[in-house]
Amino acid sequence: MKYPKLLRRWEASQYLQELHGLRCAPASLAKKACLGIGPKICFVNGIPFYRPSELDVWAKALISKPTPHARKDAYHRNRSASRQARQARQQQARTEQEFAAT
Repeated sequence: MKYPKLLRRWEASQYLQELHGLRCAPASLAKKACLGIGPKICFVNGIPFYRPSELDVWAKALISKPTPHARKDAYHRNRSASRQARQARQQQARTEQEFAAT
């Protein structure tokens, strides 16, 4: 698909999805613009527009280089380590209660 020189937010969202595989809703682009962490914008009569070249630069900055190593995630989805620690604390508390009762 051929894109015009200036894109509205909804078009920029489609552009990022089709060309770079990044899913970014128009509302997310608006929030990132307010926070100053999104792609560069230009305004025409107060309406925000995105240049495809600026979207490309922003998308390339988000995408990391290929690596054979997995990135360690700070938030573990399975939480098995914290669950095991909680179970150990509960078992210790039960043992202490049983000891105190005797």
